[in-house]
Amino acid sequence: MTCPSALALRIGLGLAALVLSALVLPAIDLGGLAPFQGNVFAEPTDSAEKEAFEAAKALGTVEAWDAFLSHYPSGFHADLARAYVKKLADQPQAASPSPSTAAAPTMSANDDFPAVAASWGGVVRDGPGQQYRKVGSLAEGEPVTLMARTDVFEGDFPWFKISFKDGKIGYQWGGILCSTGAERPDIFKTCTAKVPQAVTKKAPAVHKSAKKKKRCPAGEYLNQLGACQPNETGQ
Repeated sequence: MTCPSALALRIGLGLAALVLSALVLPAIDLGGLAPFQGNVFAEPTDSAEKEAFEAAKALGTVEAWDAFLSHYPSGFHADLARAYVKKLADQPQAASPSPSTAAAPTMSANDDFPAVAASWGGVVRDGPGQQYRKVGSLAEGEPVTLMARTDVFEGDFPWFKISFKDGKIGYQWGGILCSTGAERPDIFKTCTAKVPQAVTKKAPAVHKSAKKKKRCPAGEYLNQLGACQPNETGQ
């Protein structure tokens, strides 16, 4: 049987320990541990969140991290994501080249229009494609002027706007056009343009009856060759 005085002593010691803990523990500064309160050190178990974090890290752009934070705004990975965003923001931006130092685009000689060419022969249409109306036709070797190249392709060749036959305008496929000078990659090979022959007008024929009949001197007559000869018959 426990003595009453011993029991009172135990109770007294227990109360003293409680009072001592109440006085000592508030004096300990826990401010330095504040950032680590909660579940900071615990590794996230959400595999989807981890995969999203690794994907954003692989891209390494502010946009990728913003997308991650919009889905996972708190937690261990969210804190790391904000640190990555800050690091990207602190990096110096690469200076863009000034317009004066930027290289000018190289223009190919084949982009110069108008250009002299010829046709292998075929239909000329009023638009760049076989669905357009026929406006004329060209013979093989007939000269044309390439006015512009369209963006419409059939096979390996584009359609061209051309001038032909005294300034008429139409469209013909590059596969039936040919270069009369240096070979071009946008039309089919080279050829020789035929020079159009000048049309000469024939003088109107004079009717035989309109010709003045030759007269022979007296004693001569006009033979079948149109010459005068002596009239030996006396006629």
